[in-house]
Amino acid sequence: MGHELVGEVVKLGENVSEVKVGDKVICLNVALDFSEGKLGGLGMFQDGGFAEFVKVPRISLFQIPENVPIRDAVMIETFALAMRAFKLSRIETNQNIVIFGGGNVGLAFLKALLIDKNPNYVIVVEPHEFLRNKALELGATHAVPPGRPKIKKFLRNLGPPSFIFDCVGNEQTLSDGLFLIKKGGTILIEGMYKGSVSIRIFMVNNKEVTLKGCLGHDREDILGAIDLFSRNKVNVNEFVSEEIHLEDLQKTFERFLEPKDRNFIKIIVNPS
Repeated sequence: MGHELVGEVVKLGENVSEVKVGDKVICLNVALDFSEGKLGGLGMFQDGGFAEFVKVPRISLFQIPENVPIRDAVMIETFALAMRAFKLSRIETNQNIVIFGGGNVGLAFLKALLIDKNPNYVIVVEPHEFLRNKALELGATHAVPPGRPKIKKFLRNLGPPSFIFDCVGNEQTLSDGLFLIKKGGTILIEGMYKGSVSIRIFMVNNKEVTLKGCLGHDREDILGAIDLFSRNKVNVNEFVSEEIHLEDLQKTFERFLEPKDRNFIKIIVNPS
């Protein structure tokens, strides 16, 4: 586990010239394709970043700009997801947008949209009050609990969304997305759900909806995210709620399973 890793190069393999010992780097998976059953990827099907030392293939190495602190660079991977989502959805500026999910990924999408796309509005749909408040602090037009009547209340005067970024990806959010989306709109599915879902295909036909899947990022997406950080467009303190050590990892994961209201966005691990 641990697929969002940053660190310092301490040793080089043969024929590696892109980086040198002492360089600060971010190590990210590039353009994974599991369709042929070839499973790979740091922190996914190979050892990841939850360790003091990690062996990284050079294709996954990206230098961190000098003006970006190494702690801040841990968020670059999440923003690379947003870069890919924007590219695949073909979103342009001045759009009506709904984001399902106000966790780390959903809030990074919100921030990136506000930086680059100048949306007419962005509504974040999120069950946890803490995360809804964070969405508003980051600049969301509205942040609302799940439920079609609640969301429709805010859309009455704003108009239906032309783009929905589903950072949850379960049956309920897909169903709600089809119900809310403007005719001819696009729903991009960023959230991963292990299982099957039932959706009303007639609504896809009738609304002429584009459903677009999204997974991971390529080099272009990663470099685009690095550029955001090099231009000081992201304040990482708005996202990182806590920093823990490796020995606290198990109990930290268990916090995600607790039924009480979530009170953090991103927790980072310091292995030193």
